[in-house]
Amino acid sequence: AYIVITFPLEVRPMMRDPQVLALLRKKARRLLRKRGYRMVFTRWHYFGEHGEKYHPHLNILCDGGWLPEEQLAELKDSIRRKLLPRSIAKGIGKDLEIQYRYSRSPKQIMHWIKYVTKASFRDITWDEPLANALYGFHNGCFAGTWDGSPKWKLTGTDKKFNALLKVREGIHPVSGKPIKWNKEPIPWALVEAQNPVDIGSGYYLLPPIRPPPSGRRQPTNLIELPDGDYRKHTNTV
Repeated sequence: AYIVITFPLEVRPMMRDPQVLALLRKKARRLLRKRGYRMVFTRWHYFGEHGEKYHPHLNILCDGGWLPEEQLAELKDSIRRKLLPRSIAKGIGKDLEIQYRYSRSPKQIMHWIKYVTKASFRDITWDEPLANALYGFHNGCFAGTWDGSPKWKLTGTDKKFNALLKVREGIHPVSGKPIKWNKEPIPWALVEAQNPVDIGSGYYLLPPIRPPPSGRRQPTNLIELPDGDYRKHTNTV
């Protein structure tokens, strides 16, 4: 199942604090686990496609199934009560917007996984104070037990998937050498200018660094004059 929780505009200033974001997602995971969901993954998206404004929404991937209308309404109500105090919801006259989707199609599930794990805060200029606050924030979090038999498997022929597996192991997907991470933030514009390849989970593969040009060897314009040539002079005075 795929759940998206969007918070009202009035409470978003409080959600600029990474500790608040961490607490909200933890509450969501605990709630779903208590309701019998065995596997839960949460990840925040901070902006829309072009970063016009801060738009935090919590993405949740979990095991689940189709829910009758009454059960779905009860689940949404429990999420709203857990993540947004009723006094605040009543005071602002708004509540959480919750979408619940379910599919058994591997193609659709892979689409959700790629979408949820993509980077949503791609340019520091969208909100530099928020970028500094979120620096080092561990976004994607798992809960539950993930030891069940696989429902379906990838063939392993997908280059992006294989590259992501190596990155997860700390190995560069091209050179095979251990990755040395640069922990300093890099403006997205500089990354985008290099035509990066999105391999999922917020990782991008950059093209290899071109070696400096070797330069053409210019033939010298100096020649050795033969002895006896009137143009040849000794260095003696």
